[in-house]
Amino acid sequence: MYKSMKLNYHKSTHSLLKLRKLLIFTLLSLFTINIAWGQSQRISIAAKNKTLLSVFEEIEKQTGLSIAYNQTKLNINKVINQDFNDKILSSVITELLKDSGFSYRLEGKHIIIVPEKKQQQKQQENKKVNGIITDATGQPVIGANVVEQGTTNGTITDLDGKFSLEVPKGSTLQISYIGYLSKDIPVDEKTNYAIQLIEDSQALDEVVVVGYGTAKKVNVIGSIASVDSKQLENRATSSVVSALTGQMPGVTITQPGGRPGENTGTIRVRGVGSFSSDNNADKANALILIDGIPGNMTDINPNDIESISILKDASTAAIYGSRAANGVVLVTTKMGKESKVSVSYNGYVGFNRATALPKYVDSWDYARLLNQADGITRFTDEEIQAMRTGSQPDVWANEKFVDDIFSGNGLQTGHDLSLNGGNDRSQYFASFGYLNQNGIVPGNNYSRYTARVNLTSNLSDKLKLTIRLRGDNAKTKEPGTAGAIDGDYGMMSLISQGLRFPGFRPSVLSDGTWGPGVKNFGTPKAWLASESFQEKPTLRINSNVRLDYKPIEGLTLSAIGAYNFTNAQDKKFRASLPVTINSATKVLGPSYLKEKNTNTNYKSFQATVDYSKTFNNVHNIGILAGYSWEEESARDLEGRRDNLPSNEYPYLTVGSPDNQTNAGGGYDWVIQSFFGRAQYNYAERYLGEVTMRYDGSSRFPSSSRYAFFPSAAIGWRISEESFFKENEKLSFINNLKLKASAGILGNNNIGNYAYQSVYELGNDFNYPLGGTIQQGAALKTYTDPRLKWETTRTIDGGFESVLWNGLLTANISYFYRYTYDILFKPNASASSAFGLQMSEVNTGEASNRGWEFEVGHRNTIGEFSYSINGNFSIIKNKVETLGLGNVEQANGMVGNGSNLFIGYPIDMYYGYKTDGVFLNQQDIDDYFAHTDQSAMGANKANTKPGDIRYQDISGPDGVPDGKVDATYDRVYLGSKIPKYTFGLSLNAAYKGFDLNIFLQGVAGVNGKLGGFSGWALWSEGNIQKWQMEEAFDPENPTRYPKYPRLANLGNATGVNTQESDFWIRNASYLRVKNIQLGYTLPKSILKNTFIQNVRFYAATENPFTFHSYPEGWDPEINADDRFYPVLTNYTFGLNLKF
Repeated sequence: MYKSMKLNYHKSTHSLLKLRKLLIFTLLSLFTINIAWGQSQRISIAAKNKTLLSVFEEIEKQTGLSIAYNQTKLNINKVINQDFNDKILSSVITELLKDSGFSYRLEGKHIIIVPEKKQQQKQQENKKVNGIITDATGQPVIGANVVEQGTTNGTITDLDGKFSLEVPKGSTLQISYIGYLSKDIPVDEKTNYAIQLIEDSQALDEVVVVGYGTAKKVNVIGSIASVDSKQLENRATSSVVSALTGQMPGVTITQPGGRPGENTGTIRVRGVGSFSSDNNADKANALILIDGIPGNMTDINPNDIESISILKDASTAAIYGSRAANGVVLVTTKMGKESKVSVSYNGYVGFNRATALPKYVDSWDYARLLNQADGITRFTDEEIQAMRTGSQPDVWANEKFVDDIFSGNGLQTGHDLSLNGGNDRSQYFASFGYLNQNGIVPGNNYSRYTARVNLTSNLSDKLKLTIRLRGDNAKTKEPGTAGAIDGDYGMMSLISQGLRFPGFRPSVLSDGTWGPGVKNFGTPKAWLASESFQEKPTLRINSNVRLDYKPIEGLTLSAIGAYNFTNAQDKKFRASLPVTINSATKVLGPSYLKEKNTNTNYKSFQATVDYSKTFNNVHNIGILAGYSWEEESARDLEGRRDNLPSNEYPYLTVGSPDNQTNAGGGYDWVIQSFFGRAQYNYAERYLGEVTMRYDGSSRFPSSSRYAFFPSAAIGWRISEESFFKENEKLSFINNLKLKASAGILGNNNIGNYAYQSVYELGNDFNYPLGGTIQQGAALKTYTDPRLKWETTRTIDGGFESVLWNGLLTANISYFYRYTYDILFKPNASASSAFGLQMSEVNTGEASNRGWEFEVGHRNTIGEFSYSINGNFSIIKNKVETLGLGNVEQANGMVGNGSNLFIGYPIDMYYGYKTDGVFLNQQDIDDYFAHTDQSAMGANKANTKPGDIRYQDISGPDGVPDGKVDATYDRVYLGSKIPKYTFGLSLNAAYKGFDLNIFLQGVAGVNGKLGGFSGWALWSEGNIQKWQMEEAFDPENPTRYPKYPRLANLGNATGVNTQESDFWIRNASYLRVKNIQLGYTLPKSILKNTFIQNVRFYAATENPFTFHSYPEGWDPEINADDRFYPVLTNYTFGLNLKF
C-alpha cells in the first residue's frame, strides 16, 4: 500500500485540469531545475529517538516536497539514532534509508522511495511504453507510481494520468497509488497501455462513524458493522432497509412486505433483547439516528446516504445509553467537498410483481370439494357444470379475486439530482428526489418528493458552521373495502377477503351492475372498483444546525440544535356500493368518512467537548464529554361522519351529524443525558476505551428517573508488535487485532405514562346526574410507582484481520447479551375485588448469545477485478424468567402459557406434537382404544380418516396418561426468531462492465400456516390448489400428507386446526436479493463533452427465492391473511455525472 504524504491530488483535480497545459509546460521547463534544487537543499532535523515517519514529516515541512513509499514494506516505525545539522537533503535521505533495502529518486516535487535493485539486470534492448491510468469512474489518476519491477527505473503519471517509460522487453510494470490495489502489467509487443486501478478500501486509513464522531477503523475496539454509499448506490429501491438486508453479520432485517410507503421493516441487532405482553415489535428494534438525530428509514432518500454504521456492543452503543440496548443505527448523509461543482443524476424506471401469490382452485372444483367435505349436496351437478361452461353468467362464475386484487402494473420510477462542490471556505451538497411507486393492487400508489441541503462554512480558522436542512412530501393512496373503516380495514381487509371468498358468484352481471357476491355485500372486485379509498399525506421538515469551535489544536467545542416537524393526515372513505340482488338494486352502506390529523414536534440540543492529542508520537488520547436534551410532543384530532349524500363528495361537512364522533389526544416525553468517553492507544498497538452515559426519562417516576450506563473495551493489535513484524512466516498478516468489551445499556420503549395512574373516559363510565348523563372516568389499570429502566449487560470479544495486503479479510466475534428488569405486563389482575389490570412492571429477563463471522476477498487480474464478501451469524435467544409472570404449567414448563416460557426463545410456537393422520377406521379404532381426545372435542365417533393424530406426550405423573389435552401435551414447536442469518456479495468488473450479485437468507426459523393461508374452507373460505392436490386421499391413504382431509371448518377452530407441528413449517430461505449489470461508457467517447461519466444499468431485486414453504407464500412475511406480498423489482437505470 503506497502512502503519498502532503499532496492530495484528487482534491484539486478539477481546477488543475483547467490549467493543465500551462502547468505541464511549466513543469517541463522547471523539471531539471527542481531536481537539482531539491537535492541540494540543506536541512536541520532533531531526528534522534524519533521514528522514520516523524522524520519524513519534518522533511516535508522544511522542503515542500512530498514523500511516497510503500508503507506495508518500509518500516516507518524504525527509530533514528542521530540528528542532522545543516545537511544536504540527498545525504540525509541516503542515511535514513541505510540498510533498509530501499533507495530513492527525486522527481519534481516528489521523493519516491523504491526497493533497491537486488541484482544487476542483464542488458536488454529497451523500448518506450506509454500509458494512461484511470480509476473505476474513468477519471485520471494523477501521481500514480509506475516502476519497472525489481528496479528503481520508474516515473509518475501526469495531470492527465499519462506516463512514458523506457523498459526492457519482457519486463513488468508495477502500478500503485494510495487507496488503490496495486497492479502488475507485463510489457509485451504493445507500446500503449490503458490501465484501470480499483479502489482498495483496506489500503486507506478507513474511517467509520461512531457515537458523536468518527474513528479510524483499525483503532475501533467495539463491534461496528458499516456500509458505505458505494454499497447502496444504484440500488433501485425505495427502501433503505431492503438495501441493508443481509449486508452485516448479527443484524436481522425482516420486511413486512412490499406495501408502497411502508418501508421501515424491523431491524434486530444480535437477537431480540426484550418482549412484551402485547407483542410490541418496536420495543426490541434498534435506535435509528440520522446525522445524530432520531428518525426512521422512511425519512431519507437512499441516494443522500454517505454511510451507515450499526453499533452492536456496549462499548460502541453505551454513549447512547438509554435507547441503545437493541443496537444503534447511525446514518450519515453526504456533505459537500472542496472542488468545482459536480452534478450527478440517477434515474430509473421499472416494475414490480409479487415474489409469491397463492393459487386457488376453479369454482367448479371448489363446489365439488365442498360437497365432499360436507358429505351433502350443496351444489348440484348441473350447477357445477354451469360454473365450468359459463352458461349462466348472472348466477355462476369462476372469479379469481387474488388475480384481480394483485393485477396492478407495479410501475416504479425514481429520479435523483444532486449538486456537490465548494472551496476552502464553504462546501455544499444539495439533492432533489422524486419517487413514484404504483402498487400491484390497482389504486395503490406512493409518491414522495424530497429535498436536502447540507452546508459547511468555515466562518474563521477556528469556527465552522454546518447546516443540514431536509424536507419531504409523501402521499400514500390505497383502495378501500365495503367493510368497517376503523383500524386498518381498508386495503388489507380487501386483500384478506380476496383470499377468503370463493369465486363461484359473478362480480359483474350481464347488465353491467355489480353482483351480490357470496355474502350479499359485493365482491372484492367490486370494492376495488368503488370510490372507497384511504389517503395518507405526510409532510416532514427536519433541520440540524451545528457549530464547531477549535480554540486550540486538538480541542473542539460543539453545539448542535435540531428541530423536526411532521404533519401526518389520514383520510379513510368507505363508499356506498349498489349491487343487484334478485333483480333489485340494494345500496350497501352507509358510506363512512373518517379523518385524522397529527402534528409531531421534536426538539433537541447537544453540546460536546472533544479533545485529542498525541504525545511523543505514540501516546494517543481522546476525551469526549457532552450533554443532550430531547423533547417530543404530538397532538392529534379526528372526526367521523356517515351517510354522505354522494360518493363524489368525501368531505366531513356533508355527512350526517346523527352518528358523528370526534376525538383528540397527544403525548409528550423528555430525555436528558450526560455522557462521556475516554480513549487511549499506544502507537495504535494497545487500545483502551471507557464510555458512560447518565440518562433521565420522563417515562419513569422521579425516584428512578435517572440511570447510569457504563462500558469499557480493550484491544491489542498484535500485528504491530516487533516480534510479529520480524517473523517472516507471519509477513502475510498485515493487521491482526484482538478485542474485548463489556458494558450496560438501557431501554425505555414502554409508552409515555406507564408509571402514572391514568383515568379512562368512555360510555362505560358515564353516569346519570340531575336528569342528564354526565361524562365519567375510571381508574382501570394498576401502575407500579417503582418502575425503572430495562437494562442489558453485554460482553463481546473477537478478532479482526487483514491478510496478503488486503486480498483476504477475516473477522470473528462472540457476544452475550443479558437483559433484566424487562418491562412486562403479566397476565394477572391486581385485585379480583376491584378488577384492576396490571400495567408494565420490571419483571422479565432474557438472553442472546452467538457468533458472527465475516470474510472478504478481492483481487485484480489484468483488467478483471472481483470481490467476494460473506457474513454468517449464529444467535441463540432465550427467556430467562418472566418474574411475576412465571406460571408453572402442569407439564413442567414455566411461562405465560402461550408464547413465553423460561428456557425457550421469545415468542415461540407452543402446541401439540402430531403423528400424521388417521389412515382408516381401523387406525381410528386402535388409537382411541388407548387414547382419549375428548378434551379437544374429538372422539371415536366424530373422527374420520384423514384427521390429525395428536400425540400423548405426558400426564400428571410425567408419563403419557392416555389423554391428549392442553394441560400436559403441549410442547415447544419452533421459533419465530432465526438462529442463522447469512449474506454473500459477489462483485466483478471488466473494462466498462460491472456485475453485482447479492444473496441473503435465514435458517433455523419457523412459520405458521393458519387462517385463510393455511386452512381450506375456514370461515366459508376458499381452497388453494396445493391444499386440493396435497390433501389426504382416502382412496390412496398416506400417513403424512401435507394437508389433512378437506373439511368445512365454518367459523370455529376444529380439531384439525389446533396449533401443532402439522401447521408449523420450516421458514428458512435463501434469496437472491439483488442482481445488477452495468456498463460505463469509455472516457474517449465523452472526451469532447461536458459529461464526466455515463453508466447504464439493469437490475432486479428479489428475483429468486429458494425455500420449502407452501406454494404461494413467502416465508419472510409469515402472515396468515392480511399481507402485502414481498415484491420482485425489475429496473433499468442511468447514472450521469457532469
